[in-house]
Amino acid sequence: MNLDNLVPIATSVGGGFFIGVLLGYFVKKVIKILLFLAGGIVGLLLYLHQQQVISLNIERLGGSSTVILTTLSSSFEKMTQFGDMSSLGIPLAASIAAGFTVALAKS
Repeated sequence: MNLDNLVPIATSVGGGFFIGVLLGYFVKKVIKILLFLAGGIVGLLLYLHQQQVISLNIERLGGSSTVILTTLSSSFEKMTQFGDMSSLGIPLAASIAAGFTVALAKS
């Protein structure tokens, strides 16, 4: 095996893994921040409802949350479609996926 052919593949795999780790770390942090904000808002609403400052319609709130979750899941499906994987190349796509998985799995 020629070393000149191996260097671009090794660079692609290493760089892709690094990009995947950064992407996974970023996604994990953004999800944590969004969940923290959503929990704070729900907690604040429930506290204000308990203090009778506001009145909440729990059934309507549940319906709204279902619509929001459905919209988020459909947009997440659209974001995860890579399109034409042949333009990325198998080593790069695999290394990005491996780095992304490592970053999400690490606590």
